[in-house]
Amino acid sequence: MMNQEQLNAIKERVAKATLGPWESEETAEGHIDIFNPNEDYAVCQTGNETYDCLNDGDTEFIKHAITDVPVLVAEVERLQKRLEQTEKCYEIMEKATFKASEMLKETKNENERLRETLCFYGDLSKYVIIAHMNKETDLAVDLGEKARQALGGVAHE
Repeated sequence: MMNQEQLNAIKERVAKATLGPWESEETAEGHIDIFNPNEDYAVCQTGNETYDCLNDGDTEFIKHAITDVPVLVAEVERLQKRLEQTEKCYEIMEKATFKASEMLKETKNENERLRETLCFYGDLSKYVIIAHMNKETDLAVDLGEKARQALGGVAHE
């Protein structure tokens, strides 16, 4: 992983170099001229095993390009891989959130259904007929007490 110091050094070299774009051309003598096509001078010229740049920043930029470019490419690839992993995690979380939302809706619906059932059985008026029958059943004995307790002591009457 590229650290901030490395990135700052590359940015400094870029800032000190002649603005691009740069092009190159072989001269009749077999030398290479590197130039900005929008300017009327060469950024650098190579000769018999020598090169000469008008700007020291261009020399440093060219000298470090062979190490800077691979480091930058590796960093871009690392970040692309990280982005891909993040996108996969996002997709998984999005699906999980949707599923959880659907489950929550189902749970709320089930809770409402159970609440209605408990309210029905917690309503004392439903037990009037049972009391008149003089039969001792679980319902007659309980008279909806368990349902009212499940509702927190509240029943819809």
